[in-house]
Amino acid sequence: MDSLVLSEQLTESAQKLLQSPGLQVHARPEWGSHNPAHRDLIRAEIQKLLPENWHSSTSHTEGLGVIVLSPHPIGVDVEVTERVSDKTVARVSSPEELATAPGAAALWCAKEACFKALRSYDQPSVISKISIGSWENIDSQTETFRLSNYETFNSSSENRGVVKKISTWSLAFFIFPS
Repeated sequence: MDSLVLSEQLTESAQKLLQSPGLQVHARPEWGSHNPAHRDLIRAEIQKLLPENWHSSTSHTEGLGVIVLSPHPIGVDVEVTERVSDKTVARVSSPEELATAPGAAALWCAKEACFKALRSYDQPSVISKISIGSWENIDSQTETFRLSNYETFNSSSENRGVVKKISTWSLAFFIFPS
């Protein structure tokens, strides 16, 4: 898939579902972890794109890297869906989270995206302290979620996240919009 088309699709969907019209999503295959220069490429792009006083988050996996920019605290995670094991996710999740999440990759990505957005608050030392819930199925490729234990991190109760499945990847975006 063309990176411009992918970025536009992700931006439009994330803006709508996260209720954040200024949100920007940039996704490119050359930013994937398979490319030894991916970190330098991502850093250079952030320096070009990031408006003053905005928040950014990055993630990369085999074949894809993602940058998210927002006027509000934001987090992103991308994983190759089939590489996220149930066993790994079970080590950092409660039985309730495992029972209600749409899948291991969705839950893992949601926790990682929340963790990154919590940099502006009291970010926990490990993602197992983050509790994800209120999952809602939007369509066959999209789920929304909430950070359940926001008060633990002195963060806003106004929070929302979305997980998208695109091709071989699972991507999560999480925002504190206020």
